[in-house]
Amino acid sequence: MNVEEAKRIVADQKDLIQEKMSSNYVERDIPSDLSIYLSVPNVLAILGVRRSGKSTLSLLLMKRMRVNFAYLNFDDESLYGITAKDLRNLEQGVYEVYGGNVNYLVLDEVHNVKGWELFTSRLRETKRVIVTGSNSKMLSGELATTLTGRHSDVVLFPFSFREYLRFKGESEEVPISTKRTAEVKTELEKYLEDGGFPEALIIGKDQVDIIYNDVLFKDIIFRYKVREMGKFKDFTKSLVSYYSTEVSLSKLAKTISVDKKTVDQWAYGLENAYLTYFLPRYGERPRERLTFSKKVYVIDPGIISRVAIKAKDKGRVMENTVFLKLARENQLKGMYYIKGGDFEVDFYDELNSRLIQVTYASDKVEEREIKGILKADEVVKAKERIIVTYDIDGIEKIKGKEIKMVPLYKFLLLHW
Repeated sequence: MNVEEAKRIVADQKDLIQEKMSSNYVERDIPSDLSIYLSVPNVLAILGVRRSGKSTLSLLLMKRMRVNFAYLNFDDESLYGITAKDLRNLEQGVYEVYGGNVNYLVLDEVHNVKGWELFTSRLRETKRVIVTGSNSKMLSGELATTLTGRHSDVVLFPFSFREYLRFKGESEEVPISTKRTAEVKTELEKYLEDGGFPEALIIGKDQVDIIYNDVLFKDIIFRYKVREMGKFKDFTKSLVSYYSTEVSLSKLAKTISVDKKTVDQWAYGLENAYLTYFLPRYGERPRERLTFSKKVYVIDPGIISRVAIKAKDKGRVMENTVFLKLARENQLKGMYYIKGGDFEVDFYDELNSRLIQVTYASDKVEEREIKGILKADEVVKAKERIIVTYDIDGIEKIKGKEIKMVPLYKFLLLHW
């Protein structure tokens, strides 16, 4: 790639970005003010599944800060196959198109280029750099070594229920009146079916299928050089269908006649691409946490609706949605499920010392759910015990322990 070709690509992308900057976008709920991470030589990394809004969030941040920035999208087909040597010409193209005084750089999906780490490391010495990526391990290689901790990362998810309401122009406040509560619950039913991918909400449900296939082919099949594509797709479909349950990769490997090592690599790739998450079982010893079985969760309710083999289980969809809320708020840290001989609790939020049980109950919470959370509390001594229900609201005090019953719609809207 010569400099003139690089200039043309940069200029074309600049035109597209200027159009996007003039549009109105939904403000995202993120853990903190991202601008504080933009200081030389720190790199801000915005990570997450494809089409979750990473580049849009980057542009919103630049727009809010009112700074002179340049944008490069490495997911552009014009940049397919470029090498580290081409990055110098792209850099020169940026300075010629945007001007030499550009101080901020947004490098969108830059991990598509081999050797991007050294390029980014050099730029961050004088520029404030944002990188986005759909691979959770992109910061665990040479860049992490080069930066020696000088990077901050945030994981962005598809719309939460609160953001979904914001997108639709609806109030995201916890409803008080009977009428508004009914309206919010109707919207929740739609959200549990359609999910929160922005493109799918704008264009239509079929867009979820496109996003799903893009993740499979671009982030896993291509990246990990998957040969048995048919079996890989069967495996992924089966894994998605196990949402909110314990999963045995060994059994899945036997079912599709693939060796365990291959299945482990596929599962690793799916989690790196943010399509699925494997929640560990809580163990008091670190070794226990590594050897126990894990539960699988899926990035968005829309994927479950479009991909899962079996008919949807309302309670499991609720549980998956609660997981996603916790994962957003905790940035995937300090989360477990607890299981004993005769009980199980869906989530132990270790960061906030909370036990959370999820049940599709609208009249009465079953005794086993209450016993389970009390037994788990004997193990971890949590500060808060919550049972997320479909429609039950209130507080019960049992054996001196307070248990909050919270309807799903309220749990998703509250700032805990």
